[in-house]
Amino acid sequence: MEQELEKAGWRLEADDGFVGHVGGLWRREVSGQTQIAFVARALHANRNRVVHGGMLMTFMDRALGQTARLATGAVRGATVSLTHQFLAPVRIGDLVEVTPQITKATSRMVFMTGTAFVGDVPVVSAQGVWRVSHSPR
Repeated sequence: MEQELEKAGWRLEADDGFVGHVGGLWRREVSGQTQIAFVARALHANRNRVVHGGMLMTFMDRALGQTARLATGAVRGATVSLTHQFLAPVRIGDLVEVTPQITKATSRMVFMTGTAFVGDVPVVSAQGVWRVSHSPR
């Protein structure tokens, strides 16, 4: 599947932090909008053999938070609040995609929303607030 993703313009963003433990995330730009995705693997499974809700929450936290930081040019960002609604199960092998949206931004706070899909099926929706900083520590 990775070769197909690369042909479609996706690039894997490996991470040596926490997100690296879950396999990294894929990113691409389409019509000026950032799309972020992950491929559901066996390591993401819960006891029911579908993707664990914690992986979906991690995915949404990183996708929305990183978009908030990059879109505002912030050096750092931190999650203040994040809520999720689980809409449908994600099966191992699925590609989960989200196009995060900024609903409001101030100099220090960014309000985000996003719904992740497998194909045209919504699987998780999230809304959150990130505190961003434009100065180094």
